[in-house]
Amino acid sequence: MRLSEAAELMIYCSRCGNYVNEYNWTLETASKYSVKGKSTPTLIYVLLQRADHEKEWESFRVVCPRCHETLPIRQIPQMEREQLEAYAQEVGEAYVNFNY
Repeated sequence: MRLSEAAELMIYCSRCGNYVNEYNWTLETASKYSVKGKSTPTLIYVLLQRADHEKEWESFRVVCPRCHETLPIRQIPQMEREQLEAYAQEVGEAYVNFNY
C-alpha cells in the first residue's frame, strides 16, 4: 500500500514519551476504532488536514502503539507542514487517503 515501506515519520506520544512511526499509530488507532463498518483515516491524512483545519480535528482520538493509551490529536505536537508533505510524498497519495 505504501510506496516506500521504509518511510518513517516519528510521532511523539505525550503520555509515554516515546517516538513511534506514523504507520504504527495508524494501525493501532484503526484496530480500536475501525469496527462494525466504521473506518478511520491514516494519521498522516489527519495531520495534514489538521495543519489547515485544526478545529475540525480537535475531537479526533488516536492510540499510541507503544503504551496503548488513547489520546486526543491535540496532544500530539504539531509538525512542520514541509515534513508532513515530504513523508506523504514518500508513502504516496493512495496510502494518505486510505481508510482502515
